[in-house]
Amino acid sequence: MLLRNISLLDVYRLAALGVVVALTYSVWRSHRNHRLEPPAAPSRIPFIGHLVGLVQHGAEYFNYLAARYQHYPIFSIDMRFGKVYIVTSPTLLQAIQRDRNLTFDPILTITAERVAGIRGRSLNLLREKQADGRTGNQAIVHAIHPVLTGSSLDRMNERMSRLLSPLVGELSQGERIDLYAWCTHAIMAASTDASYGPLNPYKDRDIENAFWAMGNNLTPLLANFLPQLFARKAWQGREKLVAAFVKYYSLDGHIEASDLTQARYQTLRSAGLSLTDIARHEASMGLALLANTVPATFWILYDLYSRPELLSEIREELKHNVIRGSPEGKLVISVSALRSTCPLFVSTYQEILRFRSTSSPVRFAREDVVLNDKYFLKKGSMICIPGRPMSKNSMVWGTSAERFDPRRFIKSSEHNPRQTGGFMAFGVSPVICPGRNFATSEILAMVALVIMRVDLIPEGGAWREPSLNPMAISSIMGPVKGEFSVRVGLREEFKEMTWDCEVEEGAGVFNLMVG
Repeated sequence: MLLRNISLLDVYRLAALGVVVALTYSVWRSHRNHRLEPPAAPSRIPFIGHLVGLVQHGAEYFNYLAARYQHYPIFSIDMRFGKVYIVTSPTLLQAIQRDRNLTFDPILTITAERVAGIRGRSLNLLREKQADGRTGNQAIVHAIHPVLTGSSLDRMNERMSRLLSPLVGELSQGERIDLYAWCTHAIMAASTDASYGPLNPYKDRDIENAFWAMGNNLTPLLANFLPQLFARKAWQGREKLVAAFVKYYSLDGHIEASDLTQARYQTLRSAGLSLTDIARHEASMGLALLANTVPATFWILYDLYSRPELLSEIREELKHNVIRGSPEGKLVISVSALRSTCPLFVSTYQEILRFRSTSSPVRFAREDVVLNDKYFLKKGSMICIPGRPMSKNSMVWGTSAERFDPRRFIKSSEHNPRQTGGFMAFGVSPVICPGRNFATSEILAMVALVIMRVDLIPEGGAWREPSLNPMAISSIMGPVKGEFSVRVGLREEFKEMTWDCEVEEGAGVFNLMVG
């Protein structure tokens, strides 16, 4: 089953991994399992089976294993380069959140080194502690949190919303579009313009394509073994993107950019990184802006249009609560009003994330840990909490856990209570996505404009789920592989109207559930 669809290139990748394994195997196998260590899940292929699974399925492989062995609260897999512990129990998830020896920090270094290509002195500056006691990586995280709330968030939302209506307005009656490709370009245009300002490098389609060449082929790049050869498409895309950001900073493009972009630049510069390595770091930032926002937008449109009754209800909610006329004769959608006056829309959004997300938050053990006084986790090992089984766990979601309920997140005694920890689309506390409010504003505003203005009819007339791209390992929202064709029909009710969006100051933070 796991060998199906493995290409010759995958075989080369595995061979390369085998070289690394051969050099390190004796070291990693020299230790004996602790008596309290979680039970090991076998692999169908001796020695490299779990590596094969990860190459073929990407991060979804961890969800597959968690579903298969969910009768274990926690179990281990041997990846040859180290142990990975996979958690399926909500109780153990809460224990992980409390343990300070289980940290996210190494992921930041892995991303900087393997995705961004930062090496040597700059990499050391990111992972070593500075005078204030924080590592360079931690300083960046600390710097971006305040600029993704308050007035800084308001300005980003305002820039973003200005672009949305013209993008949707380009859709014409009877036009055939690839819906996923359209979402990709539209979200990229709005997100990156809001972040990078007038000299936004992504305005160049070649740079846009370079980013997706990297983002859609991350798995071999993360292997970090001769990436110029074994991850050539992703490597070439990254290097083209880095060159574009070097030019951007050389022209002082960041000066007219968002507070987010300025904060990242200033923090990295203060840490001592070179201009080229700052550009490398910013090239990886696109993954945070786009890797999940694009597929989330697609799936929300898919799940609404494939449920006509729900779509009709949400259209009525939007029509009566967030749309007003302007003196210029336009219809204006208040993005800010979405959060407080459209409970069904916001709840449906979160329920789609619950159903669709394959989030697998990870932590690393900086010391030997005995979790919950019961399970031994070895220093240096990785702990993975696959979100798909957790999002359907009846201990968290009650008897309706397996059922799609668009009203689940509306506060009401009629619905099952929810425990913290089951909703993992934005991460797991204390590591929560700092950009969740900006992403939510953008996704809901885009979806609102589309569903109010057009009808979408899939090729063949039926909504059939497309194949997913497992190589886009940075995305937890099921990025689509290949085209998804639909026909556009302009809705008669608003056919002759022009549209706009508005953002009210101080109303950019949504009351979203987090793990």
